[in-house]
Amino acid sequence: MRGITGLFFVMSMAGYLLLVWQKFKIRSWFVPLVTISGISLILYLGGLLGILGSVADGLLAGGVMCLAWQEIRLRRMPVSFWIPGISMICLILGSLIFLVIVADQNLIHYDNFSHWALIVKYLLSTGKYPGVSDALISFKDYPPGTAVWIYYVCRFLGHGEGVMLTAQTGMILSAFSAVFGIVRESRRFLLYAFLAVGCSMLSYLNLTIRINNLLVDFLLPVLSLAAISIAARYRQQPVKACLCCGVVIGFTGIVKSTGVFFGALAYLCMIWMVGRSRKIRLRTRLTALAAAGGLSVCPWLLWQYHVAHALAGTEHKFDLTASAEALKPADQALYEQIVRTFLQEGTALSSRPVQAFLVCSLLAVAAYGYVKFFLHRRWKLLRTFFLATVIVLIYYAGILGLYLFSMPEEEAVRLAGFERYASSIIVWFAGILILQAETDMERSFAVDIDERGGYMAYSSPEAKRRYQYGVLICLVAAVNFLYSEINGLLQIQQGYVKSLPGRVRQIVGDRWYDSGCVDERRYLVVASDRDGQVSDWSAWYVCRYFLFAPNVEVTEKVKAEELEDYDYVVVLEEEAADADVGIYPMDEFRFFQNSFRND
Repeated sequence: MRGITGLFFVMSMAGYLLLVWQKFKIRSWFVPLVTISGISLILYLGGLLGILGSVADGLLAGGVMCLAWQEIRLRRMPVSFWIPGISMICLILGSLIFLVIVADQNLIHYDNFSHWALIVKYLLSTGKYPGVSDALISFKDYPPGTAVWIYYVCRFLGHGEGVMLTAQTGMILSAFSAVFGIVRESRRFLLYAFLAVGCSMLSYLNLTIRINNLLVDFLLPVLSLAAISIAARYRQQPVKACLCCGVVIGFTGIVKSTGVFFGALAYLCMIWMVGRSRKIRLRTRLTALAAAGGLSVCPWLLWQYHVAHALAGTEHKFDLTASAEALKPADQALYEQIVRTFLQEGTALSSRPVQAFLVCSLLAVAAYGYVKFFLHRRWKLLRTFFLATVIVLIYYAGILGLYLFSMPEEEAVRLAGFERYASSIIVWFAGILILQAETDMERSFAVDIDERGGYMAYSSPEAKRRYQYGVLICLVAAVNFLYSEINGLLQIQQGYVKSLPGRVRQIVGDRWYDSGCVDERRYLVVASDRDGQVSDWSAWYVCRYFLFAPNVEVTEKVKAEELEDYDYVVVLEEEAADADVGIYPMDEFRFFQNSFRND
């Protein structure tokens, strides 16, 4: 059955990709991201209306009909076929390698089990957004942007963790494809090679977030950069630019609460690029920008309305007026400590974001100086560098405000998630410098490639030699970065069995229930606090995900009189067993029904 639905899903996606490409006449580099963003927004609206499953089935059928319509057109009249160039072929082959590797990965980071994977599992099981009474979902106010896309893929291809990761990786790769679409001189392979090494270099920052997780902190800046690339490519076509960017930015705003910031950056860049196109009538530009603004902000506003009405009465993690003890913001007496810790973490040279910021800054300044004093070219890279630095500082100030005024005290004191949050903006910082450098390089070629071909495309044999060396260096660097990322993913997967999710899955399995049911039985999980798995709540989140049960308690020590309050006991490690209260280690099963209950 999965094979049949999977075939229909592939046919459906092919139909939508062809439809977007042929009807909207946009570049093939942008087609995957615009298509995925559009499908996700439709699914998102269906979830708000309470018909998520029906909308997903309708989209599947609609895509198959689009493919059938394309075949009928092909028989009736000649249709132009898309022939990918060498740069597109390289991207497709690299993407396929990544997708194959990711399809065999398992989820590691506990934030997957606290929300990102859990909400996908909830959508697949219930077919609706969580309500006020759903105790299984802790963070109901988190936007479901990527979750609805992963839900759509998993609905027809399977519920495995590898399928979830493949769905999100496909979204990331489609955003990278859009970044490559900024190139105008499509026959200049050096430009694609430069972007390839730039995008693969971002994997250095992604070590904090990792592509083998459903965490969206890496996806947000990449989506923003993709929207900027679309705006730059279509600056002379405001209607097309604003339509495509509006869809992508609108989707970015519902990926995560901080997606509004990254979406706003892309929208401001679009205003700057499209607004300065003097060849287009002012009325046309203003109308297109206004339409794009409405399309960009509407999904976010709809979610705010949903949270305020459908989830009224619930307290959220970043609620300034939270009364629950676990959700209360930090006390004013802790502000000095939080600020001091923040400054130490934000400027520590051992921090990956700081290292990446310094390296990118040095490279940008060095490239600008070399071009100005040796090649006598005027680049805009330095101006972009200063502007991007200001944006980074504003973002850091926002993070500090989040810790001081919104985040729960226990997390604020230890700056929970700081490296991930910081890496997000540094990915954007590095990416915007890469895009500006590519644009400057493209404008710096002394000779344009015209109908005479590449033979006459260089001012001298020495210039051609430098070009060839540049291509070779970029390709070698890009391959090395990608090989390092792939090798890291394989090593992480090898250690999955010994990880906390791997051990829990071996004991209790991965439980799925039909018709939106959750396991209402009461579970007691007995575990040691190795690596802080109990004290930081990670064992609790992981067990709730795999059991799909809200009534789970995790403890290091258990008393005999407490056992009768639970239906089942789960023992994670041998050292957690306690013969004094009747909990014994077992070789084959460490999950057993509680014999102390007297029903």
